[in-house]
Amino acid sequence: MHEPIKLSVTSLQSALDCPLCFWIAERLGSPPSIFARITSQMDSVIKNYMKQFIGGSNLPEWFPVRGTLLDASGTLRATDPATGITLAGKLDALARTEDGKYHVVDYKTGRPPEEVPYYYQMQLDGYAYLLERNGFEPVAGGVLLYFTPQHGDLGEGLFPFKITPVRASVDSSRVLSTLARVKEILDMTAPPTRSEDCEMCMWREQVESTLSE
Repeated sequence: MHEPIKLSVTSLQSALDCPLCFWIAERLGSPPSIFARITSQMDSVIKNYMKQFIGGSNLPEWFPVRGTLLDASGTLRATDPATGITLAGKLDALARTEDGKYHVVDYKTGRPPEEVPYYYQMQLDGYAYLLERNGFEPVAGGVLLYFTPQHGDLGEGLFPFKITPVRASVDSSRVLSTLARVKEILDMTAPPTRSEDCEMCMWREQVESTLSE
């Protein structure tokens, strides 16, 4: 009997990017993170600051949604009956506008893109899927809220940031086909074929070739 499959919203796109890397990561675990801890520390600072606004509508002017900020500290879970996969995710922020619609807000650091990157689109779709299956509907859209470091006077020990919203539509139905693909990959007993343009796989093959010489 197979153990139930549990998957994070942030892992959805990786199954589409490269089946082999996804298959390996789900069996052996993800590789160690090489990202600096400053990103997670900034995320924590933003979330702690926003706690004071939960339950109210007096949000900061830079916040991209006019409405009531809801408590999004818990983990949302939902099990797809077709595949048996339990999807889980934890939102950065959730706001409800006066018309009763919900908006996902996800905090990011770095330079904002002109459009929502495909790998974040699936993440937002996943959050919409979880919200709808936990009674938060309708989900009207999502926002990637970028905090970008700016040049400025650091004499007072403060670091200036520019805050830019990148708005996105969401479609939870896209998650269902992705979950079906996830189930197909994880049911494979042998490693699946890698994506042709997977840089990680190409690097791994180059390493293996070098070591075998």
